[in-house]
Amino acid sequence: MFTKSGSGVLVPALVIVCLCVAVPRTRAESLNGRVVGIDDGDTLTVLDARNTTHVIRLSGIDAPEKSQAFGQRSKQALSQAVFGKSVTLQCGKEESYGRLVCKVLPDDRDVCLEQVKAGMAWHYKQFEDEQTAADRESYADAEDAARGAHLGLWSDAHPIPPWDFRHGTASALQFESNGHRIAGGPGNDHVRGNSKKHIYQWPGCPTYDAISPHNRVDFENAAAAQAAGFRPARNCP
Repeated sequence: MFTKSGSGVLVPALVIVCLCVAVPRTRAESLNGRVVGIDDGDTLTVLDARNTTHVIRLSGIDAPEKSQAFGQRSKQALSQAVFGKSVTLQCGKEESYGRLVCKVLPDDRDVCLEQVKAGMAWHYKQFEDEQTAADRESYADAEDAARGAHLGLWSDAHPIPPWDFRHGTASALQFESNGHRIAGGPGNDHVRGNSKKHIYQWPGCPTYDAISPHNRVDFENAAAAQAAGFRPARNCP
């Protein structure tokens, strides 16, 4: 592109280009409101003082789907704990389709943690890196205790993780030597890490075969990958 100078000579025009990069929406805030709806064991609706509704995804947990075993019981447990009550929400991010991801605190109680303690939800280890160190530990300990006492969903000899139920996959539960369950993929087969992103994937993940050989690191299992500082990929079933 050219423009005329004061002397009538064509000279290159300065073109400013804006490179717009999509940035995931994040937010860290505290909201207050009243619980006016319960969708399932980890999703509810809150009405704030401005009569604005917020759909809330409980952070740190993944509850059974409504149509799977313990799904309705998990929903009922959450309803009994918070429906119609005033709550404080500590929100860390907003999902792409509008749900806020929050800790839900009625009377300073962490309802997300209570769902795990009662065996009404799993500790969502695929996203545990978004939790504080204290929350990761307390949620993991709560799940271990519920599993050891066969509470709620853990009374089933072979509970189906909700992420498997949603995607029609089959995951073998994986544990550290101290008994803590860890995030992992189907089976106990080897997993493949990406040294550039420090994530690992298992067969069946959409980009499992797309990892560059230069960045590829093979591990015997998920426990070995996590011990090396890798976290599970979030685009896997």
